[in-house]
Amino acid sequence: MEVRADLLTAQRDAWDDLVRPGPCLSGEARRELALTALAALTSAEPLPPWVAPSTLADVLPHRSAAPTRAHDAVYRIAAHAGTLTIDWYNAITTEVGELAYVELVALTCTVAAVWSFRRSAGLDPWPLGDPVVGAPTGRVADQVVHPALNWVPVAAPADQRAAVVQAFTALPSEHTRTWRLADAQYIPDLEMVDPRWTRGPLSRPQMELVATRVAQLRQCFF
Repeated sequence: MEVRADLLTAQRDAWDDLVRPGPCLSGEARRELALTALAALTSAEPLPPWVAPSTLADVLPHRSAAPTRAHDAVYRIAAHAGTLTIDWYNAITTEVGELAYVELVALTCTVAAVWSFRRSAGLDPWPLGDPVVGAPTGRVADQVVHPALNWVPVAAPADQRAAVVQAFTALPSEHTRTWRLADAQYIPDLEMVDPRWTRGPLSRPQMELVATRVAQLRQCFF
């Protein structure tokens, strides 16, 4: 399969970013959590959502740098995103912090997007590199607010409705990486308003049909 060069570049950059220090997590912790996401995605029989992988032996042999509850959260997000509830979110963020939660969700989304594409395209999976040494960057948006219709804190001003495009704005590096991937894999942000925009063999309506069907199969409640 011939893959566009810009798509491969965007995915490679995002994959390499998984082992670099993030806003709240070290490079070592991010690499560990990426491995947990891969464990959930590649398991023939993933654990049910009510079972935390940290409570079982040998499920997370690489766990040491990242908080235990962060591993549990990443596994459930990767394997059972449709089962998340506000009570579960509140319990997780009480232990790991709201901004760290935003980071680990963004990290899990990157792992899922890149790994799933390469599997579907018949390409070999990329290994994760060695973690980049260094403390978390601590970089967050200038003003972070809690919108009424979203669970996670976002950069001000918050949208007046629940908006997936604001999900990672509290952490600019995670937001930027996600949208660089989206620009290459889906539609550039500035082209979203054009229903006739196309790239390659699929028209915009065909792209949206595929996206809707995938979202339905993945039980995406958004």
